[in-house]
Amino acid sequence: MLDRRAFLKLAATMTAAFGVGNLPDPVAAALNKLDPAQVPKLIYLQGMSCTGCSISLLQAESPSAATMITDYAQLVFHADLSAISGRGALEVIEQYLAGQAGEYFLAVEGAIPADMPEACVIGDKPFADYLLQAAATMTAAVAVGACACDGGVPAAEGNPTGAIGLQEFYNRHNVTKPVIQLRGCSVHPDWLWHTIVHLVKVGMPELEDGSPTLFYGRKVHELCPRYHDFQQEIFARKLGDKGCLFKLGCLGPDTYADCPTRWWNGGQTWCINANAPCIGCASPTFARRKDFPFYRIGEKNRRTTS
Repeated sequence: MLDRRAFLKLAATMTAAFGVGNLPDPVAAALNKLDPAQVPKLIYLQGMSCTGCSISLLQAESPSAATMITDYAQLVFHADLSAISGRGALEVIEQYLAGQAGEYFLAVEGAIPADMPEACVIGDKPFADYLLQAAATMTAAVAVGACACDGGVPAAEGNPTGAIGLQEFYNRHNVTKPVIQLRGCSVHPDWLWHTIVHLVKVGMPELEDGSPTLFYGRKVHELCPRYHDFQQEIFARKLGDKGCLFKLGCLGPDTYADCPTRWWNGGQTWCINANAPCIGCASPTFARRKDFPFYRIGEKNRRTTS
């Protein structure tokens, strides 16, 4: 747990490094008023996933992931990042989930195998059992990434595990604790850290389809710098061409996310800037249907690009 001096240093560092202009207004205001007594604690559990969201979170800047995890650690447990492991790690998880160690937020990465509980086990207990135990003691839950929100790739049509997202899992078990869904494959590090700050100081953010409108309030298409090309019907015919990528399968018109204004990799680039169509990874239906390819290229374009 952070002491007062360490947390005040964290708040000052975050405020100086982010800059008010780079944060959603409620989050920027919250950083100026955070009380050391309200330091958020986070139990981060992983289900059926590729760990891609955790890798993305390690790319966080201002402050860096190393700063967040070492000098200013708010993570109580993360399977990949915690120094503790084995029986000691399980004891830490159990203490919090049993309500013996104070308030905490639950973060979940990965899908839940509803029809095959043994497909995902932590220690000697199914992942689903931990989630049900946490439902009684957590303050709120954050589903991190497409798999945790809607099942993602593990829930693709025909999968034998019956993989589902956290909200659906809790709905089936009549759990009413709030779940915030941060969709994306992988999730942007800002989306998680800013959401946690918002929860602690401001409260529950405004949600649309379970996701914060701070980050998912507008379509990628509306914010895209190539929107003018779309209006003028200037379309790329093959990868590498200038113009709107809609006819190469871009799913920006159907996807809500602020990627065009937030950018990725420390603000260096994003999909469209790299001349790749949006594949709709922040959509609830991402990777679910086997008859819906990531790149919806018509027959004419197939011949053009072959």
